[in-house]
Amino acid sequence: MNQPKRATRDNQALIAVGALILATAVVQAAVGFNTVLFPVRLQTYGFSKALIGLCLAFEMGAVLSIVTSIDQILARLGLVGTMALATGLRLGMLLLLSNTRSLPVWCLGIFCFGVGTYLCLISLQTWVNAIPLGKLRGLVSGCYSSALSLGTASGPILFNQLNISENSQAFQDNMLIVLMALLLVVPFLNSAPRISGQGRLRIVYVIRMAKVPMLSSFVGGVTFFGLPAFLTLYGMMNGLPLQSASLLLTAFMLGSVTLGLVVSSLSDRVNRNLLTILCVLIGVICSVYLPLGIYNYGIALSLLFVWGGAAGGIYATGLATVADLFRQEDQVSANVAYSILDNIGGITGVLLIGFLMGSGISDGIVYVIVLTALCYFIYCLSQLLHSPEHAN
Repeated sequence: MNQPKRATRDNQALIAVGALILATAVVQAAVGFNTVLFPVRLQTYGFSKALIGLCLAFEMGAVLSIVTSIDQILARLGLVGTMALATGLRLGMLLLLSNTRSLPVWCLGIFCFGVGTYLCLISLQTWVNAIPLGKLRGLVSGCYSSALSLGTASGPILFNQLNISENSQAFQDNMLIVLMALLLVVPFLNSAPRISGQGRLRIVYVIRMAKVPMLSSFVGGVTFFGLPAFLTLYGMMNGLPLQSASLLLTAFMLGSVTLGLVVSSLSDRVNRNLLTILCVLIGVICSVYLPLGIYNYGIALSLLFVWGGAAGGIYATGLATVADLFRQEDQVSANVAYSILDNIGGITGVLLIGFLMGSGISDGIVYVIVLTALCYFIYCLSQLLHSPEHAN
């Protein structure tokens, strides 16, 4: 009698996990949709690329403003309540942005939309992690990570399929995408786990104890946020129509899903620090050749596909390194710190790229990413030279 009941519970758990992972992809699909909609719309309003970069950076700043209090929010509102509040916030901001040309209002709207997105994602991630999965935990974690990139990659495709860019209809369609993510979890409201606060986070401690992998998160954030923010505009500046330029991001994200999974699987068999450095080097090579390859659409898509795999590998490998370095009680602090540096890198990348492109340097993407990688290489080399093994 126990085995049929256990099989039923296992099947229900897998169905719930599938719905949560799908909801994660839909949450990110709205983000991917906005990576085309927001910069293109702001450009049509006459704002410079520097101002566009400043405005888009507020989305990463939103994460930094809320990340240290996320456990209290989850404990007070619960996973479903948090996600419902976040969905309402995202819907309200899209409605607000569809009817204004004010840059301060856009900054506020993008900031609040970023808060809502992070609350949705952290609720879904916590929910998935709370479901007992046994030996399927690794597979489910990989699927969840892939859903993040696949969802973002699908956003530009949905934008092109709808083929609207000059009116508020694009915002209304994205509102439907936002609402769909909440509807996917409604059937599982009764099974949502309860969350309790975890106390004070030790952010400074974990950063000090894992400097190299934490720095890799910063480097990955520069690429993972800075590149998508301006990739559509970069393609249009080099003669690509909007539809083709928007698919550059899709190629990048698909590379993160496929090649990134390969790199993360290799991280269990080789030195993770060396693998991260290799991924950074591959990203530099792709960035150097992109200004030449952009004039051949097939080559540009291929470069971005490989680049996306390298960027995904940096994130996954660094995260795995951090997970191995800390005890269970410090895992929350370690993951929050990793997320903070990832978003700080994103803010830095978006602001610098926007400033350079707004100053007439069309290849500002390349310069920022190469400079960041060079600083990372120098720091890793200095750490190697000062290590006890090298001194002996």
